[in-house]
Amino acid sequence: MKKLRLALHKGEELRFLSHLDFAQAVERMIRRAEIKMAYSEGFNPHMKISFSSALALGVTAEAEYIDMDVLEEDTLESIMERLNRVAPHGLEVLGGKVMPEKVKKMMAICNYAIYEVTGPVTDVDVDWDVLLKSFNDATEISYEKVTPKKTRFIDVKEFVKEPIVATVKDGMVTLTMGIGIYPQGTIKPSEVWNLGHQQFNWPITSCYEINRKAIMVENESGRFTPLEVN
Repeated sequence: MKKLRLALHKGEELRFLSHLDFAQAVERMIRRAEIKMAYSEGFNPHMKISFSSALALGVTAEAEYIDMDVLEEDTLESIMERLNRVAPHGLEVLGGKVMPEKVKKMMAICNYAIYEVTGPVTDVDVDWDVLLKSFNDATEISYEKVTPKKTRFIDVKEFVKEPIVATVKDGMVTLTMGIGIYPQGTIKPSEVWNLGHQQFNWPITSCYEINRKAIMVENESGRFTPLEVN
């Protein structure tokens, strides 16, 4: 048995798949490629696959990562080719790596994500560098975070530490934001978008699309993709 870590693209065609549906699509792709997988034990055995994170419904990803335990003697390159041969549109294998037998789960180590949030602007003449300055320069921004279980106030700048950057084209603005994912929680890119509209008067609407550019491992040495760490 060997453990493979693969980078998968979740494109526009799969935008409205939930995380569970996306996981099932990956499993179907593995079965169609006839990859021999290791399975868990018990009454309901399942493929030994783990994901880097759960993407929200409606969010695409440049690269989503999975760890999978395979019972194959085939090479990594051949396995990736077999998967791509049967992959549905919008779900392609971008790269991979053979991992040590024992590795930390990616959900435990992936703690930084870069998102692009795109939507229409209501004022095309605004200077976004000036507009974003008050948000980017703030040392603390209070936000009321509402979840099904509780409502609490969080400091947005605890999670959005890098300056947000705006790109405007054809009446649409794309805000690129880096968001930390920590044991105490995180903030959604949609919440940052709505916060900017409500508290900082960003000229945007409630319509937007989200693409995750990267999910990364941040440590004292820098930021790395899951394929760059063991």
